[in-house]
Amino acid sequence: MGSTTTTYAAVLKERYEDSSIVEKLVYSDNVLLSMLEKRGDTGMSGDSLKIPLFYGNPQGAGGTFSVAQTNVSNTKSVAWDIEAGNYFGVVHIGDRVMSASRNNAGAYLENKTVEIDGLWETAGENLNLYSWGNGGQALGRIGSIQNTNDVYLVDASDIQNFEIDMLVVASNNDGSTSTDTLIDSSDQTIVTAVNPNAGYFTINVSHLSGLAAGDYLFRESDFFGDTGTVVIKGVQSFIAASDTPPTLWGVSNTTRATHPQRLGGCRVPNTELQGKSYEDRIKILLARMAGRYKAKMPTAGFMHPENFQVLETLMSARGIRPLEDSETKFGFTKINIATGGGTIPIYCDRHCPRDQFFALKMDDFWISSMEELIHPQKGDGLEVLRRETSTDYEYRLISYPLLANRACKNSGRVSLAA
Repeated sequence: MGSTTTTYAAVLKERYEDSSIVEKLVYSDNVLLSMLEKRGDTGMSGDSLKIPLFYGNPQGAGGTFSVAQTNVSNTKSVAWDIEAGNYFGVVHIGDRVMSASRNNAGAYLENKTVEIDGLWETAGENLNLYSWGNGGQALGRIGSIQNTNDVYLVDASDIQNFEIDMLVVASNNDGSTSTDTLIDSSDQTIVTAVNPNAGYFTINVSHLSGLAAGDYLFRESDFFGDTGTVVIKGVQSFIAASDTPPTLWGVSNTTRATHPQRLGGCRVPNTELQGKSYEDRIKILLARMAGRYKAKMPTAGFMHPENFQVLETLMSARGIRPLEDSETKFGFTKINIATGGGTIPIYCDRHCPRDQFFALKMDDFWISSMEELIHPQKGDGLEVLRRETSTDYEYRLISYPLLANRACKNSGRVSLAA
């Protein structure tokens, strides 16, 4: 019998509806994305989710009844109105490949598994990266441009976010606010080489007129700014870097600034961290959260692998070794740190911003989505679709995700930089 899209759809369905395969592709290297609860569309109305935030208790209290009665006040509250984002992945399947394997659909799958698996991995990696972000969806910031077209980044570890054949655009800003714009009329250029060891990647700089040190780079179509493109507004949108958190999901920056811890997460001023070790900085943050910030204690800490290695070395000198966490699906490595509020496990995630430690109360965060977080497009029952403009076929992945948080005050961050 001749090959048909139905034949191949059945083969793809058998592989990619196996949850163990999909979970390994999407989550095994993406720690935060793996550990976040997935709630599907529970509680969503259409493509959005409203979450109330309480940041002040009634203050009608006192030693004199009449004063308590006079000073009566109500609970202070606002609400996030979070909208699901969009993310898509596409891989092409040549008609010639399908015809060549017409008598053995398994041979076709073997031929295309690397590409389709890679698409799942790319989608999972990008969602994990953006889940750590501030909503602008920047991949990195330019530190310098050398040899005409070689781009070095301010944070060398961000080189991991760039791949050969990736199309990138640029902005003078990080894309997190609606006033940020792309440079050079939104023109793009392609990444032609990546050298992680030397710390640079190569593009044709002339394709982005005015590109300079200090500019930010984005995957084409992922820039938020004045385009309004939302993939997912990540942890740093909720747990801000300063006491002036920006407007987020219908809650203004002015309102968030009235109580920047309860509406923007907990922090420690850098002036109070000079000369402190990683462990000291983490414990200072957690002590403040348990004390002056009146937070419920976080349940997990996260840091970049390069910072995790430093902490591991310091802790190993005292006989404290990293452990495999059997409670996580993929046995992620952790270091337990004892604090006044209890022991907190610390994990490394390569997309966690370097030189920052994040303490998160994981049951305050979750991911909602329309349908599965990442799923093939198959509304017509087929997992492969004929392209309109060629004889090729397409395999498509779709995600409509949102990251939710119900209590910023129970999570925090602290700088690990000297």
